[in-house]
Amino acid sequence: MIGWIDNAPEIRDPGYRPDDDLRHRPGADGKARDSLFWQVIMPDHELGFQCYLYLTGSGRAGFNLILWGRDRKPHVLDRVEGIVPDAMDFDDFSLEGLRVRQPADRKTARIAYESGKVRLDYAFEGFHAPFSYRSNPDGLPSWFADNRLEQSGWVKGFIEWDGRRIELDRIGHRDHSWGVRRWQAPQHWKWLVAYTPDASRIVNAWIWMARGEWGVGGYVIRDGELVPIARVEQKATFDDDMTQRSIAVEIKDIRGNACAMRMERFGLVKLPTGGRHATMIMEAACHARIDGHDAAGQFECQWPQSYLDAMIELNKMTP
Repeated sequence: MIGWIDNAPEIRDPGYRPDDDLRHRPGADGKARDSLFWQVIMPDHELGFQCYLYLTGSGRAGFNLILWGRDRKPHVLDRVEGIVPDAMDFDDFSLEGLRVRQPADRKTARIAYESGKVRLDYAFEGFHAPFSYRSNPDGLPSWFADNRLEQSGWVKGFIEWDGRRIELDRIGHRDHSWGVRRWQAPQHWKWLVAYTPDASRIVNAWIWMARGEWGVGGYVIRDGELVPIARVEQKATFDDDMTQRSIAVEIKDIRGNACAMRMERFGLVKLPTGGRHATMIMEAACHARIDGHDAAGQFECQWPQSYLDAMIELNKMTP
């Protein structure tokens, strides 16, 4: 495991409170929402893993836990919803087989899970102080979150499923956002994270479009220094069903330094949500290269479902 990475001195204050990695309570409007996410991509095994958890101010909670690879059907796709007590917080959280131990230190997290399909132990320790998209020149749009914590780190533990066991001792990533998300606002986004095995190169980039405007967030880590992203040029390729196939990005950080990254999908999982503002989120586990160095990565695309359906139909009509 690498040592602690100091943030660049010019990074804007992320605005975190000491307890922001814990649960957020309803404000004057009576609403609150936390979203927590942990992941690790393993191209040597052609596997991707993620766990996403949400919790509202009323105690309604749910999570998905996914292990996927080249097969169209994920190895594991468990979805659970339920209600948790008002006193429950993320330092001692449990819901239907999932246990979370995420204290207020903004550095560590541990999740454990067991079902009839899978057993998991995932212990995370951050490399650097949590980064907020508030620290990027484009800032954090209010429709997305009040604030959002992004952190790269080391993961230890194991995953067992279908008679197989993978030991975890490698780089992963987590995020935590809070505040009510306005799903009707984004027209599209791409969220990217990639890392070399030795952590000499790490990229976290979020490219979003809303109200006809583009914005970017995230950071580049090179040889032990984290610098926020200022601009991203990107070119993605998609299959006829609009599943993402690859992406090439040219990043400029706030110092004017360049970083080149390419990602190529080896596995994909679709996560549709219904309701009035139906959305499709698709997660691609990828082989990647950062500045010519082999890396692992995750490439997420978000689409409004109605637009996605229209594009798929258009592709059928286009020779």
